[in-house]
Amino acid sequence: MIQKLTTNIIIICSILGLLTSCSVNEPQASKNATSLPIIYPDYTNIEMPYNIAPLNFQIQDEGDKHIVKLENENGEILLIQKSKQNKFIFREKKWKQILNDNIGKKIKYTLYSQNGGEWIQYPSFENTVSEDAIDPYLTYRLIEPSYMSTGIVGLYEHNMETSEQKNIITNHRSKQDAKNRDQCCVNCHYSQRLHPENKMFYYRGPTGGMILTYNGKIHKINTKPKGLPGGTVYGCWHPDLPFIAFSSNVIRQSFPNKGPEKVHAYDYFSDLVLYDVEKNELTDILKTKGKQETFPHWSPDGKTLYFCSSDTTLKDVNNVPCMKYDLKKISFDPATKSFGEVETIYEVAKDHKSAMHPRISFDNKFLLFTVSDFGPNAYTQKNADLYLMDLRNDSTRNLKEVNSPESDCYHSWSSNSNWFVFVCRIEDGNYGRPFFAHIDSTGKASKPFALPHKDPEHDLLLLKSYNAPELSASPVEFSQSEFEDIIFNQETVNATYHTEIADTMIDSYSGASKLLK
Repeated sequence: MIQKLTTNIIIICSILGLLTSCSVNEPQASKNATSLPIIYPDYTNIEMPYNIAPLNFQIQDEGDKHIVKLENENGEILLIQKSKQNKFIFREKKWKQILNDNIGKKIKYTLYSQNGGEWIQYPSFENTVSEDAIDPYLTYRLIEPSYMSTGIVGLYEHNMETSEQKNIITNHRSKQDAKNRDQCCVNCHYSQRLHPENKMFYYRGPTGGMILTYNGKIHKINTKPKGLPGGTVYGCWHPDLPFIAFSSNVIRQSFPNKGPEKVHAYDYFSDLVLYDVEKNELTDILKTKGKQETFPHWSPDGKTLYFCSSDTTLKDVNNVPCMKYDLKKISFDPATKSFGEVETIYEVAKDHKSAMHPRISFDNKFLLFTVSDFGPNAYTQKNADLYLMDLRNDSTRNLKEVNSPESDCYHSWSSNSNWFVFVCRIEDGNYGRPFFAHIDSTGKASKPFALPHKDPEHDLLLLKSYNAPELSASPVEFSQSEFEDIIFNQETVNATYHTEIADTMIDSYSGASKLLK
């Protein structure tokens, strides 16, 4: 018994000795640097959700060793950690404890680097732990910047609390045959606001269609029935009811032979339609001649549909820069499933600008949208910026505190309206990356921070762009194999298209019907 106890004491002492020998001490003597360290991603002086995954980073300044110290507002040391291969990768359990103990407070970071035996201490920076959580799931598409149909394209879900990524669906099964050049693409993943378990995306190809998860089942729908000139493209679920507003688009691309922009996507044709999920039926919202409507988005109460509209239709691809879009809205009566008159809410075409992607915060306070020089696609335009409209007083401003010299677009709100995500090409001008910012009650946004990964170099090494990120309160409930079973092994169900205005057009300003000439 005594021998066993002695053995246990020796083991415990050995473990304690090992832990002591592995502890990290703050350098006792160091020179002061004059500027902040260069770290990637740039997680300096930001506001971060209290439920965010560890914000791991890489220090890019020269040095043989690096140490980081984290302190609370009282100067108490929370963590001292040395880097591994110039990377600081925090243990998830310890990170969550630090954030939960400092909600609403600041955490002070101090970095040290040793170069040639001498330690350098960089100026400290502080990150604020917000009292507001962010939605735990982010979905997005990963795609090569070349926009070729021959690449592997996929939809993915990222857990914002753990940095785990999983496949929703990819087109890899359609790409196994090198001789198969059919267009097979996946895109546009949307959730219903009040029922986020209801989701949809497109699998475009010979066996594809709109893939819908509704009431716990997967459905594959053909949303380009006979009589509808274009298929459904950009969509938005009604917040509560089984309706999805779509733009019906015929999309073309042009590839400039000069200048920094590689591709321009534009609408050759676009109208708005309403899809009734339970009736599997499409009806017209706006069927206009000489106008383009796109990017529908519901208000939080579901009684107003916002969208973008252009008076320009194209006959010549060289005239793409002439396409200018204004922001408009139209009222909706859920009881009769009918729409009212169109109103213009932000007119920028007269100023030779174009507005796109209206997104309203869940609390109905703010409308976030993108403004660029022309067209419906801001993704490849370097001067595309985010704008914010305060719906309480209709004031509108450039959201300068988050915008960059590169394209800023593809934004989405967190369900508590305190955070939004957008895609920016600030890192190299070619690849789009998701960034997140907090917004307060006055509409002031915090410094954006990049999507966290277990390996901070993840996005530096990723040769794909993030596309159309969407925050969601609930995960995708089905696996990739379950989606593939529907896509490749079940028949597509055709939606019906009912129109009472097949031989008329709707005036987009008055809402009145006119005979086509």
